[in-house]
This record gives sequence, structure tokens and C-alpha cells, in this order.
Amino acid sequence: MALRTLSDILTAANAFLDLEAQEPTGTELTTRSNYANQAIEEAASTAQFSEFKKVYNVDPGTLASIALPSDFREFQTVPRQRHEGQWYEFEEVEADDMYSKNAEDKYCYVLGNRVDGYHAVFNGLEANVTLSMVYQRYPSGLPTLTSICEIPDPMYVVRKIESYVLQSRGDERFPSVEADAQRILKNMMGREMKAPGGGSRSVRKKGLATYRIGTR
Repeated sequence: MALRTLSDILTAANAFLDLEAQEPTGTELTTRSNYANQAIEEAASTAQFSEFKKVYNVDPGTLASIALPSDFREFQTVPRQRHEGQWYEFEEVEADDMYSKNAEDKYCYVLGNRVDGYHAVFNGLEANVTLSMVYQRYPSGLPTLTSICEIPDPMYVVRKIESYVLQSRGDERFPSVEADAQRILKNMMGREMKAPGGGSRSVRKKGLATYRIGTR
């Protein structure tokens, strides 16, 4: 069965846990749906997946502080501004590091939180020149049974649901199922290291544009 929706995922997990290839009902439906969302949050917190990559282009005008999109999690690459035919990079630093920077340095730092929103403060921006930012967004999750799973391999979510349930039951199968979930997660992370299928077949260069562990 092709796994796409929350319904598909719950049915697959239920077939293993309760030997019934159907959606759970009642409290089990609520609990396992919650487990599914926990699994996606955990995966997105562990690695940066292309499914959560977005590009945000904005004209800063004369502002140095830029409000970031509501789904912003963290920068995936260095923010850049193209001016007179050349891209200029703004290294992200901690806010406290600005005191060790020179006035002419180009850098930025992010302030805020998930509740109030994030904004980035830039030093050295050119006025009225488009600023381009590639960032990782927070997952949308699986709010309904027809919601589509966003991570590359939905079997990770199936295995994590099974793992959570087996752990709560004290079932001796928990370690092996959890190990399988971690194997699937590592495989997804490995695929993120590959060059795009429509581009160069060479190994991706190391640096800020490659896979890295999520931080926010």
C-alpha cells in the first residue's frame, strides 16, 4: 500500500500493532495521530530535508531588521543580496558576536521565537536591493486524516507510531522497531546528501549549503 495520508499511516501501524488493517478509533485514534505528529517534528528537528526548504525574497527598502515568514525555523544557506552583478553574503552570527565585528562587515543575526515570530537583523544591507534567503520551515504536520505526510519516507512515521505504542505497553519488540525507525531516518538523511537528480552527479560540496543538523 502506498503511504501518503495520515489515514494510510495509521492503518499500516494498526495492522502491525493490532493485526487489523484499518484506522484506529476513539482514544487510540487521537493518541496515535499525536504520535504521528511527534514523529514528524522529531525528524524535522534532527535533519534539514528538502521538503521543508523555502526561498524568501524581499526588498528590505532601507530597513536593517527584516521580519521572517511565520513558518521560519532556521536559515539553510547564507542570506545573499545581489548588487551590481555580484552576490554578497551575510554570515549568520549570534547577536552577541556583533560587538566583535567591524562596521563595514556584512553579517546578520536572528532574534525572536516561535510564538512571537522571528526577525533577522542585517549589517551592511544595500537599500532597495532584493535580499534572498533560503530557509527551513516548520512542518505543517498531519492535522486531518487526509493530510499528506511531508517527510520523504512515511514508513518512518509508521515505525515511530509502533515504537511509541510498544514502549508504552512495555512490549519487548520496542527496541527492534525503534532501531528500524532510526535506520529509515538515517536513510532519509543520506539521500539529502546526494546531488539533485537533474543536476551534477558529483558529490555535493561541503559547506553551508549541504546537509546539517537542525538547530531550532
